[in-house]
Amino acid sequence: MNDSRSPDVLRPRGGARRRPNLPWLCAAAAILLAAPGSSRQDDEADADTPAVEEEIVVSANRYEVPASEIGSAVTVIEADEIERRNPVAVLDLLRTVPGTEVTHAGGPGKIATVRVRGGSGAQALVLVDGVRVNSVTGGTVDFANLLATNIERIEVLRGPQATYGSEAMTGVISITTGRGMERWRLGGTGEAGTHDHRRFDLGLLGATDRWDVSVSATDLSTDGVSHRAIEGGAVEDDPYENRTWSSRLGAAFAGDGRIDLRVRSYRGDTALDGFGLEDLNAMAAQDEDTVSLTVEKDLGSFWRQTVRVGRTDAALLGTDPDTIWNNYEIRSGIRQIDLQSDIALGADNVLNLGFGTENRRGASVGTFDEEADLDSWFVQDQWSIRDNVHVTAALRGDEHSTFGSETSHRVTVSGGWSDGRGRVHGSYGTAFRAPNFNELYFPFSGDPNLLPETTEGFDLGVQQRLGDSDVTLDLTWFDIDFDQLIEFDLTSFTFGNVARASSSGAEFTLRYRPDISTSLEFSHTWNRTEDEATGNPLARRPKNRTTAVAQLQPTERFTVAVMAAFVSDRIDSDGAVMDDYTKVDLHLSYGWSPFKPFVRIENALDEDYFEVPGFVTPGRTIVVGFRLQRR
Repeated sequence: MNDSRSPDVLRPRGGARRRPNLPWLCAAAAILLAAPGSSRQDDEADADTPAVEEEIVVSANRYEVPASEIGSAVTVIEADEIERRNPVAVLDLLRTVPGTEVTHAGGPGKIATVRVRGGSGAQALVLVDGVRVNSVTGGTVDFANLLATNIERIEVLRGPQATYGSEAMTGVISITTGRGMERWRLGGTGEAGTHDHRRFDLGLLGATDRWDVSVSATDLSTDGVSHRAIEGGAVEDDPYENRTWSSRLGAAFAGDGRIDLRVRSYRGDTALDGFGLEDLNAMAAQDEDTVSLTVEKDLGSFWRQTVRVGRTDAALLGTDPDTIWNNYEIRSGIRQIDLQSDIALGADNVLNLGFGTENRRGASVGTFDEEADLDSWFVQDQWSIRDNVHVTAALRGDEHSTFGSETSHRVTVSGGWSDGRGRVHGSYGTAFRAPNFNELYFPFSGDPNLLPETTEGFDLGVQQRLGDSDVTLDLTWFDIDFDQLIEFDLTSFTFGNVARASSSGAEFTLRYRPDISTSLEFSHTWNRTEDEATGNPLARRPKNRTTAVAQLQPTERFTVAVMAAFVSDRIDSDGAVMDDYTKVDLHLSYGWSPFKPFVRIENALDEDYFEVPGFVTPGRTIVVGFRLQRR
C-alpha cells in the first residue's frame, strides 16, 4: 500500500433474567474460530477468495490513514458487512460496536438513542457525509428513522475528539453514503414479515471515466407493536412508516480534482401513546434533509485543499386531537462551511489546517425561535518517528456567539512491535458540548448564560495478532471525566451547570478474519459510570455488554450472519435495577443470480425485555425477501 504521508500521493478522503455466562461465550467463540478453517479447506471456491486489505480510517485524523497508524479507538463497518447483515436501521449495526450502547424506547420508529463510552446521546457527534445532524434544540440524534439504505461505510471513533468541536465529547459516529462503481447496476429489495412488515428498496449505481452516481429510494411500513407495555394499558399496535431517499453524484475535474454532491432525506411517521397511558390518536412525524457538497483538489505536489458546504434541516411534528400535550412543532437547522488544507511537510509528516463556520437555528413553535453562530479553527500534525511509531497532536479553538470561546486539544500515539504482529495505541484529549437551544431558551427554564459541558479523557490499548494466524486481540482501557454538566434543577425549575460525572472501563475485542467472506468478532465492554453528586451509576449505561458477530460463507452461494448482544447490570433513572437481556439476530441468504433470496430473524430467542422500562420491544420477528441485481 502506498504511504499516505508521501507528498506526491496525497489522496482524497473519501423479570429476572439469567446473566450471560462469559466462560461459555468464550468457549463458543473458540468453536466458531475452529469451524471456518475446515470449511475453507473443503470448499475449493474459497481458494480464490481475496485476502483482507488493511483498513483505511478517515474520521480519526480527518485524513486517510491506515488503521495500524491510528492511536484512537475506532470501529469501521464497511459495505460488505452491511450487505451480509442486511439491517433495517443503522442502530442495528451500532449495537455490536464496543463501547456503544443503543436504547430503543419501543418498536420500529420509536425514539432510539446511541451512547458512546457512558456519555449521553447528546455527547456523541453524528455526521452524515461530513455534515452535523445532532439536533440544535434537543442535542441528540434519533436513530429510529436513520435507515441503513445506500450506506457505504460507518466509522465509530471513541474518546474525546477535539478536532470536531462541539458534541464530540465521547466520540464521533461518521456515516458515508455509497459511491457509484464501474459497471452500471440496477438493484432492488423486497421483503415482508411479522407485524405486516414490508420494505421495498430500489437503487441504481454506476460510473464512467469521469462521473459516478448512486441513487436509492426505500419505502418501509409495519403495524409495529404497542408503544406501551401491557402493564401500561396497551390495547393496540402503533404502526410506523418511513420513506428514505439517498443520492450521490461525483465527478473528477482538472486531473486530480473531485466534486461530490450528496443528498439524503427521510420522512418517518409513527403512532405514539401518551404519558403513562394508551393513546389511540397520537402521531409523530419526523423529517430530515441533509445536503453535502465537497470539492477536493491538489494545489501542488504537497498541498491538497478540501472545501465542504453542508446543511441539515429537521422537523418534528406531534399531533393529537385528544389532548393539547401531544401537539408540538420543533425545527432544527444547521448551515456549515469547512475548509481543510492537508500539507505534506515531508515523507513522514502531514500538517492539517482547518477553518469552519456554522449557523445554528432552532425553533419550538409558540415558545422560541433562536439562532447562534459558531466559528472554529484547528491545526493538527501527523508524523512518524519511525516506520512503526506514529504520533498526532491537535489543537482547536471555537467561538460561540452565546457563551464565548472554548479550546480543545488531542494527542494520540500508535507504536508497533518490530515483528509487525502487534502494537500499543493510546489517546488523550478534551472536548465540549455547546448548550442546546432548549437549555438556553425554553421559557422559564432556559438560561442563556449556560457554559458548555466539558470532558477530559484518555485511553490506552494493546493490539496483538496471535502468531501467524488471522486472530487479533485488542484490549483498551478508557477513562473520561465530565464537568459542568447541564441538568434540570427541580428546586429552581431551570437548567444549570450543576453536575459532574465519570466513566471508565475496558473494551476487549477478539477478531478472526482470514478473508473478505469470513469474519468472527467477539467483544466485551465493562463500563463503570458514576454521578459524582450521588455516587450512583448513570442511568441506562450497562456495566457489562457482550456482543458477537459471525459472518460466514459455508459455500460459494450461501452466506450466514449471526449477531448477538448480552446486556447486564443496568439501573433506570429512578435507581431501579433493570433486567438483563439477550438479543440474537440471524440473517441467511442464498446467491441465485440475479435473485438472492434471504431470511432475517430478529430477536430469534423471542426474549421479553426492555431497553427503556415501560416501552415494548418486539418479540421474534421473521422476515423473508429477495434482492435483485441486474448489470
